[in-house]
Amino acid sequence: MSESHTVAVIGATGMLGIPVTRALVEAGFTVTALVRNPVAAKRVLPPEVALVEADVRDEDSLRRGLAGQDALYLNLAVQPGERRNDFHTEVQGLEHILNATHAAGIKRIGYLSALVIDSADGEWWVLDVWRAAVQRLKSCGIPATIFYASNFMETLPQRHRLGSALVLAGTSHHANYWIAADDFGRQVARAFAMPETAGRDYVIQGPELVTYEEAAERYVRAKGDGLRVVKLPLALLRFLGLFSTGIRFNARILRTVLRYPEEFKAEETWRDLGKPATTIEAFAKAGG
Repeated sequence: MSESHTVAVIGATGMLGIPVTRALVEAGFTVTALVRNPVAAKRVLPPEVALVEADVRDEDSLRRGLAGQDALYLNLAVQPGERRNDFHTEVQGLEHILNATHAAGIKRIGYLSALVIDSADGEWWVLDVWRAAVQRLKSCGIPATIFYASNFMETLPQRHRLGSALVLAGTSHHANYWIAADDFGRQVARAFAMPETAGRDYVIQGPELVTYEEAAERYVRAKGDGLRVVKLPLALLRFLGLFSTGIRFNARILRTVLRYPEEFKAEETWRDLGKPATTIEAFAKAGG
């Protein structure tokens, strides 16, 4: 264990926040989750996690929640339906977080970003938000470990499943190194346990290069519960986006992911933080 004995987590109850929080607990850290709804958070987080009611819109609540913490892990996101000029957790919220972080004397930060942050797929304000958040963290004066992640396997059941169908839109231009969030959580925990990883950038990729369609078909076969893959044209999703900002957001991010020419860049990550081993089949059979 490093000098970071206590770790606070913002975004602990999300799809990726839960596995990271669980991994930190399993690694022996004392973990505090700053959450808006402690009652709901208690149902999904390990019982060892201390819960503090806080909101990124309320800097005073963040100061109270971060008091006495050594480190902070951030799992922030632009939500479907948000517009360019709205309040964003990775813009105004991040400023509140950093102000509270400095006041609390936090020694290091971990932050989940996306590998597609360097995408050349046109101009999109969400990519600008992500890039600005990374730059703000790098200049904040506290060592920040940035994790740039590929596709997470959890997106298949949690974002594409509708009843008995796994709904895909569009066609992959490239394959991706899909990773399970549990593997990522263990990498995050290992990073916080190693002082030398502070201030470093790590690319997060899984063990196999698989297209979106291949990932879906493999997941469905392994699941074996009557699930089937349904494919839709991305143009249809974009059309529906004319009537819904949430659908428009999902169509745009899916287009970016499908067109991203991913290369393997995780050698340093695997050397320092461990090689992920979970396959899509293992993920599906384990209840993913």
